[in-house]
Amino acid sequence: MIRSATIPESEPIAKALWQSWHHLKARQIATPLHAYASSDVLADEIRGDLSRWLVCESSNPQEIGFFAFSRIGTDKAYKRWHFPERAVRIEHFACLLKGEVLLPQFELLSSHLREESILLCFASPLREVYWAALKAGFRLLVESPLIVGTFAWLYLDRADRFEDIQMKLRRAKVVMVEPNGPANGSQPTQSRRNRKSSAAGSRR
Repeated sequence: MIRSATIPESEPIAKALWQSWHHLKARQIATPLHAYASSDVLADEIRGDLSRWLVCESSNPQEIGFFAFSRIGTDKAYKRWHFPERAVRIEHFACLLKGEVLLPQFELLSSHLREESILLCFASPLREVYWAALKAGFRLLVESPLIVGTFAWLYLDRADRFEDIQMKLRRAKVVMVEPNGPANGSQPTQSRRNRKSSAAGSRR
């Protein structure tokens, strides 16, 4: 079952995220850990905007999942890349769970957001996430460089725009800047070289 998160769940979600960020940091994978003094600060931020958070229930406390999402369809950058108006981006989830646990959670997410196209971005070395998302119907749009390593952009397309979006992203040479927390997540941007060439083209 998947449902909206509640106030009492903000603390365990924050602790789970905090622990996963420490684990990822040890693997030299960028996280927003530096932006928070403690998991309590993170929990306060989650409580402040619970409408963005979903929880996947499980009889096993170690397999409870969660998702934080944002609506990106009206964002200028995503509109430029032709993402549909009803598109969401998953910013945070229980990325260290095993693939066989994540798979039904991704399927629940897909059924819960049945009208929305879903963008999922994560560090490419997280192969369990990769496997589960592909099995759940997501497709690889691009892999974009990060400070260390790459980020995979996987997409569940409801609007028949996959090839169009993929072409736009590849032309834009999209990269990910460092994650900066649940309010924003990892923010995509055009590469500097591509921005310069685009600007030069507009002046001609």
